[in-house]
Amino acid sequence: MLNIIFDDPNMAYRYGMENFLTQIFYLEKKIPVQISDLTEQNLPAANIIVKRFSAGESTICQPLFQQRNKHSLIIAVYDCRTAPFVTDLPPCITNIIFINRKSSLERIRKRVISGWANHTTGVPDQLPRDCANCKQPKLSAKEASVATLIHAGNDVQDIARKLHMAEKSVSVHKRKIMAKFNLISDSELLSCLRFIKNKIF
Repeated sequence: MLNIIFDDPNMAYRYGMENFLTQIFYLEKKIPVQISDLTEQNLPAANIIVKRFSAGESTICQPLFQQRNKHSLIIAVYDCRTAPFVTDLPPCITNIIFINRKSSLERIRKRVISGWANHTTGVPDQLPRDCANCKQPKLSAKEASVATLIHAGNDVQDIARKLHMAEKSVSVHKRKIMAKFNLISDSELLSCLRFIKNKIF
């Protein structure tokens, strides 16, 4: 039995993804499939975890993944324009494939089959239990101040006035924040800041 769990019962793409994965594994590979919502109780038994990743989220600590089965595969569905860099991921996010929601079904199918094949023939993850060497980005005090004000809806001019800084300095801090989280637009920045609030600043 292949246990597939989804991190969000309200994902817009979930129904289609459930049917798609059932078709791949049950109809094509003849592997029985059980689909459920992610909970702390069923996470250790999951073979596949389907998680939606917002812009920048893949660079942030995912402590729940510490509890997953070391053989499990994460299917990360993202809708930002650029795929996250696997080398930038925290060590708790490994055995992962990234799928763009806007990709063709055939491309997604190939990624899932390839990821599953690599997962079943590769060496199981050695999930870290110590987060001391985590690659999670850190914001400086100034960057955190700028991020907080961007999150609150302030533009560069407002932030410069409130922090008694030059607008150019605020723009530099904003670019540094975006680079740390692999973001390429203001909309991705706002989405990321909504997710990381209380985790980073």
